[in-house]
Amino acid sequence: MSTATATYDHATAVADILAGYHRTEMALRRDDSSSLELKHLQDGRAHDEERFARQAEQPADERAHRRRADKAAYLRDKLAEAEKADRAAGADPN
Repeated sequence: MSTATATYDHATAVADILAGYHRTEMALRRDDSSSLELKHLQDGRAHDEERFARQAEQPADERAHRRRADKAAYLRDKLAEAEKADRAAGADPN
Protein backbone atom coordinates (compact mmCIF):
# COMPACT_ATOMS: atom_id res chain seq x y z
CA MET A 1 0.00 0.00 0.00
CA SER A 2 1.45 3.32 -0.97
CA THR A 3 1.57 6.39 1.27
CA ALA A 4 -0.79 8.29 -1.03
CA THR A 5 -3.39 5.53 -0.77
CA ALA A 6 -3.05 5.39 3.02
CA THR A 7 -3.49 9.15 3.26
CA TYR A 8 -6.54 9.04 1.01
CA ASP A 9 -8.07 6.21 3.04
CA HIS A 10 -7.48 8.17 6.23
CA ALA A 11 -9.03 11.30 4.73
CA THR A 12 -12.04 9.29 3.58
CA ALA A 13 -12.47 7.79 7.03
CA VAL A 14 -12.30 11.21 8.67
CA ALA A 15 -14.81 12.62 6.17
CA ASP A 16 -17.18 9.72 6.89
CA ILE A 17 -16.89 10.30 10.63
CA LEU A 18 -17.55 14.02 10.24
CA ALA A 19 -20.50 13.39 7.96
CA GLY A 20 -21.94 10.98 10.54
CA TYR A 21 -21.36 13.51 13.32
CA HIS A 22 -23.86 15.89 11.77
CA ARG A 23 -26.51 13.19 11.66
CA THR A 24 -26.48 12.50 15.38
CA GLU A 25 -29.51 12.86 17.57
CA MET A 26 -28.30 16.18 18.94
CA ALA A 27 -27.88 17.65 15.47
CA LEU A 28 -31.37 16.57 14.46
CA ARG A 29 -33.03 17.69 17.70
CA ARG A 30 -35.59 20.36 17.12
CA ASP A 31 -35.35 23.42 19.33
CA ASP A 32 -39.06 23.78 19.89
CA SER A 33 -38.97 22.50 23.46
CA SER A 34 -40.32 24.98 25.92
CA SER A 35 -38.17 26.12 28.81
CA LEU A 36 -40.71 24.54 31.16
CA GLU A 37 -40.29 21.19 29.40
CA LEU A 38 -36.50 21.45 29.53
CA LYS A 39 -36.64 22.54 33.17
CA HIS A 40 -38.63 19.41 34.06
CA LEU A 41 -36.16 17.27 32.13
CA GLN A 42 -33.20 18.74 34.03
CA ASP A 43 -35.06 18.38 37.32
CA GLY A 44 -35.58 14.68 36.62
CA ARG A 45 -31.92 14.26 35.72
CA ALA A 46 -30.85 15.99 38.92
CA HIS A 47 -33.03 13.69 41.03
CA ASP A 48 -31.85 10.58 39.16
CA GLU A 49 -28.18 11.47 39.55
CA GLU A 50 -28.66 12.19 43.26
CA ARG A 51 -30.21 8.74 43.64
CA PHE A 52 -27.35 7.16 41.67
CA ALA A 53 -24.84 8.98 43.89
CA ARG A 54 -26.46 7.56 47.02
CA GLN A 55 -26.36 4.05 45.52
CA ALA A 56 -22.78 4.29 44.21
CA GLU A 57 -20.35 1.77 45.65
CA GLN A 58 -17.15 3.59 44.65
CA PRO A 59 -16.24 7.11 45.82
CA ALA A 60 -15.28 8.09 42.25
CA ASP A 61 -18.70 7.00 40.97
CA GLU A 62 -20.40 8.95 43.73
CA ARG A 63 -18.43 12.10 42.85
CA ALA A 64 -19.27 11.71 39.16
CA HIS A 65 -22.99 11.36 39.89
CA ARG A 66 -22.93 14.32 42.29
CA ARG A 67 -21.25 16.47 39.60
CA ARG A 68 -23.90 15.43 37.09
CA ALA A 69 -26.65 16.19 39.61
CA ASP A 70 -25.12 19.61 40.30
CA LYS A 71 -24.90 20.35 36.57
CA ALA A 72 -28.52 19.33 35.98
CA ALA A 73 -29.67 21.46 38.93
CA TYR A 74 -27.66 24.41 37.61
CA LEU A 75 -29.24 24.06 34.16
CA ARG A 76 -32.69 23.71 35.70
CA ASP A 77 -32.15 26.94 37.65
CA LYS A 78 -30.87 28.78 34.57
CA LEU A 79 -33.92 27.62 32.60
CA ALA A 80 -36.17 28.90 35.39
CA GLU A 81 -34.40 32.27 35.21
CA ALA A 82 -34.81 32.36 31.43
CA GLU A 83 -38.49 31.49 31.73
CA LYS A 84 -38.97 34.26 34.29
CA ALA A 85 -37.15 36.77 32.04
CA ASP A 86 -39.28 35.71 29.07
CA ARG A 87 -42.46 36.26 31.08
CA ALA A 88 -41.21 39.66 32.26
CA ALA A 89 -40.30 40.66 28.69
CA GLY A 90 -43.73 39.56 27.48
CA ALA A 91 -45.42 41.63 30.19
CA ASP A 92 -43.31 44.71 29.39
CA PRO A 93 -45.49 47.14 27.37
CA ASN A 94 -42.43 48.82 25.75
